[in-house]
Amino acid sequence: GNWINSQAYAPWVEEIWINLISNAIKYGGVPPVIKVGCELTGNGMVKYWIKDNGDGIPKDQHQKIFRKHTRLQPAKASGHGLGLSIVKRIIEKLGGKVVVESTGKKGEGALFSFKLPVGKV
Repeated sequence: GNWINSQAYAPWVEEIWINLISNAIKYGGVPPVIKVGCELTGNGMVKYWIKDNGDGIPKDQHQKIFRKHTRLQPAKASGHGLGLSIVKRIIEKLGGKVVVESTGKKGEGALFSFKLPVGKV
């Protein structure tokens, strides 16, 4: 399908994808299978998503994974579980929202999605 452009600061969007893709590889199945996509959601927003085939995240952890008190310093974003808190802060600064969907069952993986304003053509 076609990739939809969003209105955002490119280095920050790159940081979002680096974090989400590296997490999908790290926590995916063996071998990791990763799918990405996007769709228009209406309200002038585009939803991007990434799905892995790992063991997923238990429901009671869904909010916790985005918490870690870190500064918005993309250069220091790798490692130590700071990635998702940085992803959340970047997306919210860009006027969007990030969500995780996962049953927490082995092999069912996790689906991370985030919305950003649609780019002007």
